[in-house]
Amino acid sequence: MARKVGLPDFVKSKYDNHFVDEISQRTRTTIIRNIPLEKLTANVLQPRKDFGDLTELSESIKEKGILEPVLVRPKDGQFEIVAGERRYRAAKLAGLTEIPCIEYDVPDNEALELSIIENIQRKDLDIYEQSYSLKSLSEVYGYTHQEIAQKIGKSRVTVTELIRITDLPPNVLQQCMELNIASKTFLLELVKLEDVDEMLEVLKDYSDKPFSREKIKKKRKGEEEAGEKPVSGSGSGSGLKFQFITEDKAVKIKFDIKSKDTDKNKIIEILEKLIIDLREDKINLNSPNP
Repeated sequence: MARKVGLPDFVKSKYDNHFVDEISQRTRTTIIRNIPLEKLTANVLQPRKDFGDLTELSESIKEKGILEPVLVRPKDGQFEIVAGERRYRAAKLAGLTEIPCIEYDVPDNEALELSIIENIQRKDLDIYEQSYSLKSLSEVYGYTHQEIAQKIGKSRVTVTELIRITDLPPNVLQQCMELNIASKTFLLELVKLEDVDEMLEVLKDYSDKPFSREKIKKKRKGEEEAGEKPVSGSGSGSGLKFQFITEDKAVKIKFDIKSKDTDKNKIIEILEKLIIDLREDKINLNSPNP
């Protein structure tokens, strides 16, 4: 029979004060108790996908037990892990039959939020896991970027930038992960290219010889400057291309004006008509991206 190793009597529960404070602010009925591993289930909302090598943690647990309780919530007669799945997996590897848990009944959105908070505070999530987790809070549960920033202790700009990374096409994203690109600034410059073929070309060059985001930035700036110049036409005069980018870089609108006779007043008239059509739902805003 496997030896029971829970929280030793002589060791106080050891977990980050800021995370415990986060929990205690929400409820006064938190329960801490040992729960059999067979009653615990993995969290389908777990933002972390790679749990790394558990050997060292497992050996530590064999020797000292679980020093930090796992956060769980009751669900369908079992207990779903909200935070601490790595400890749970290592405990199974160590042959434990039960582990100390903090039982806390929360809805799906708060479960995801707490899981993200713990993992980010521990720096356990890579940049891709962070990005998609924050996107879930925003798109699935309706959190604003500012609300997310306040909850996870990061700036609103950082949250917006992390979520922006999820705009990378799946095939580009996969290559970035295979190349172990973990620089947020590099990924943000890459996503600004917008053209998938250009992104793949940059990654091919990067795989041959890694470089910083500055190379992408120069490439993009050169294309934008070229696009802002009048474009010569054949027989019909010249046109004009320019673009508008919001301050947070989340929206980019490109203008391609063919007629050389279009002046500022005409552009204003066109934009006013566009606003009216948007308000009257005459324009399909469904994104072409998956």
